[in-house]
Amino acid sequence: MRLHAHILSLVLLALLPALVRAGEATRAEDSEQGFTIMGQIVQANNDDGVALIKEASGTVRAVKRDMIIVDRFKVIGVYAGYIDVITRDAKRLHIYQAKFDGSGSSPTKSTSTSSVAALGETYHEDGFERANGKVVMTGSYRDKLVKEDLAKVMMQATAEPYFENGAIAGFKLSQIDDGSIFQKSGLKDGDIVSAINGLEMNSIAGAINTLKGLKGADHIDVDIRRGSGIQKVSVDVH
Repeated sequence: MRLHAHILSLVLLALLPALVRAGEATRAEDSEQGFTIMGQIVQANNDDGVALIKEASGTVRAVKRDMIIVDRFKVIGVYAGYIDVITRDAKRLHIYQAKFDGSGSSPTKSTSTSSVAALGETYHEDGFERANGKVVMTGSYRDKLVKEDLAKVMMQATAEPYFENGAIAGFKLSQIDDGSIFQKSGLKDGDIVSAINGLEMNSIAGAINTLKGLKGADHIDVDIRRGSGIQKVSVDVH
């Protein structure tokens, strides 16, 4: 009987009317809801984005509209900085990434100038160095980024589809944190990632699949559009 009630509640959640989208929404922070928003790929004025979340159990997965999160919420839209959901009792929530201030706007960034802000400059720290667009890091440095610090890394920048003639032509970076791995690699706000390992970034699904395939990779080539030119960034793990 308990199992039957559990299944019924899921069915009711899936069938909640779309009109709830227009209802008044309550703001909430992701860390208070049993999961963390690690990053998002979104399109302007569109709710068909994809968010990467980490549940309290440690499970990391991608979610999009109509999917269920932590058995409590149905996603009705993914936007920059927050996920729009409805609860079992038809309440609408804007669940914000803890990085954001809860008002839908981005946090204030430091305006200080950093020595790692341009591809042509150099940067060095233990296990990581960059010179003229070539990045070399140790395996232990890479493993720490993708294992221990992944949630932090995913929140250090925002990527949104960049359109040309109505089609996705790459992903534009913004809100890059000072001292982040993105800045250390020479990237800056406004850069457009147009290709990775020769694969054009011309769709959200393709970008996600490409990024999944890079897990544990020892060499990555990235094409960056900056202004009217293309710059290359190569990453090698030794």
